[in-house]
Amino acid sequence: MEEHTTHSSLLSLGPQVRGVLESFLQETASAFPGGIACFAATGSCVTGDYVQGRSDINSVLVLTDMDPSVLDKLASMGRRYGKKRLRAPLLMTPEYIERSLDVFPIEFLDIKLIHQTLLGEDLFTDLPISKSMLRLQCERDLKAKLIHLHQGYISCSGGGRGLRALLVEAYPGFFPLFRAMLTVAQISTGPPILKDAVLSGMESTFAVGLEPFREIRAMAGKRGFGHDWSVAKDVFNKVYKVTHELSLIMDRIS
Repeated sequence: MEEHTTHSSLLSLGPQVRGVLESFLQETASAFPGGIACFAATGSCVTGDYVQGRSDINSVLVLTDMDPSVLDKLASMGRRYGKKRLRAPLLMTPEYIERSLDVFPIEFLDIKLIHQTLLGEDLFTDLPISKSMLRLQCERDLKAKLIHLHQGYISCSGGGRGLRALLVEAYPGFFPLFRAMLTVAQISTGPPILKDAVLSGMESTFAVGLEPFREIRAMAGKRGFGHDWSVAKDVFNKVYKVTHELSLIMDRIS
């Protein structure tokens, strides 16, 4: 596989993301000399969906070997970089990737689709993802989301602010799932990357309306929006209904 240099890969990122990741890369390279197989940025920070000051910066750190001291070294950086919206990197080894593709196909598909390798070898572009394993995890995750919505709704105790927070928190986690569903359903074309295109692709492919997810995005972007219980409950009910519909659809796909 082609190797990428840190400098050229970082140049393709936005200036705020680039500055944070460049600093983090320098520290991790010093902390693990010769031990990094791959470091890649992933998620919205490498797409047009990134919103400065609101979106998190996500990454994957693949080490040649893993031991408890790794966690101590990274923990010492955690608070400083957390303030810059850099989330703790996903930690794995090449062996872990190979042995986990059938367990976490949705997560690895999303990394495969959305990543920028900044150091070491690109270990994700050519990952083989099984559609049968994807379908199974899609069905399982949709049903798990229904349970999460049940529990979250009860925990809100009739408060619009809490229900709004539940929906806004749940929103990003639907998109890796939607991309996986589109991958299962499509024969030749890959799924879209940007969120608007993903929602449109889901609507045309599965004949469902996903407008409530656009309403959640509006909630997240407007201060005070959705604090009213009746407004938040209406959006919740629509999200719950479409999640249930999608779980039935995936249950029927062989």
